[in-house]
Amino acid sequence: MISLVTIVFSGDLDLVRYQARSLALLVRPEIINDINLVINDVNEGDIRRTLEEMRPEYGPHAAKVRIVGGDEVLLNVPRKTRRSLFEWLYVDNRHRLPFASAQGWRGGNGYRMQQALKLASARIADCDRMLILDGKNIFLRDFDPAEFFDEQNRGLSTFHPPNAEFHQGWLNESLKVIDLNMTANDIEATTAYETPYPVNRQLVLRVLDEVAESHGSVQALFASKQRPTEFMLLFASCIRNEGNVDRYFGEFNGQHLGVWKEYSPQLIDKVISDAETAPSATFGVHRKAIELLSDEQRQRLIALFAVRGLDLKPLLNSA
Repeated sequence: MISLVTIVFSGDLDLVRYQARSLALLVRPEIINDINLVINDVNEGDIRRTLEEMRPEYGPHAAKVRIVGGDEVLLNVPRKTRRSLFEWLYVDNRHRLPFASAQGWRGGNGYRMQQALKLASARIADCDRMLILDGKNIFLRDFDPAEFFDEQNRGLSTFHPPNAEFHQGWLNESLKVIDLNMTANDIEATTAYETPYPVNRQLVLRVLDEVAESHGSVQALFASKQRPTEFMLLFASCIRNEGNVDRYFGEFNGQHLGVWKEYSPQLIDKVISDAETAPSATFGVHRKAIELLSDEQRQRLIALFAVRGLDLKPLLNSA
């Protein structure tokens, strides 16, 4: 069985609702053990109430839904070191600092804290097969676990040469955190860096321990000036400990499709065409990409999901 994790913040609540509906329609109950909705928002109480109201949208999975605050996975855990003054003030209590408070967990940077929470969610997931999602990942067709995990419970990943500048930066920073004397120039290809992200929970727990040894906690790391990413840290840990990723990852030869805010109109057209021809298990709809869609692109996406029984008109026509 599989543990699902979705990191939730206020801006993605509408998308999470559609993710829930797609789960109810396209994912068999016997596949999923637990669904963990981890809140990454300074207004946690409001988000928690909205998610609880949303529970029936999960249909046969509703009883498996856990609504979890960031404190439960980041603070209420044993520590190997005492909190530094920086961590106590600028991480745990940033929401109390009017000049510094942001929208994420306890006033942290939402983008940075969601990465910490994705890793920390391994502390509450029940299964070694752990599928990490963002709110934007909506299921598009019947879910087959064999597309995400092999018989050894390894996550199945696409592989990417670190040619892009952003990829090189993420990788270099992550290699430093894991204390590897290497750079992106030494790496032929890495595992994936986007959701949906299937991973063995034991690897994530190991990275949490490694980060705790070097930085005190995963939240302190992601609140610092260092700029690793959660998924490149997992890759770097494999290189440090095993020399390769084979213990924890196998290769996925398909693709996970979606439309992002950085995409050109031409690329959006191509992605939609790919999904119409060979739909991926999930389709990502970035909230800031919706306003970029042409009327024709909206109608094509609406039709794409409609044949699966999911009505995206309220979402896509609201922008």
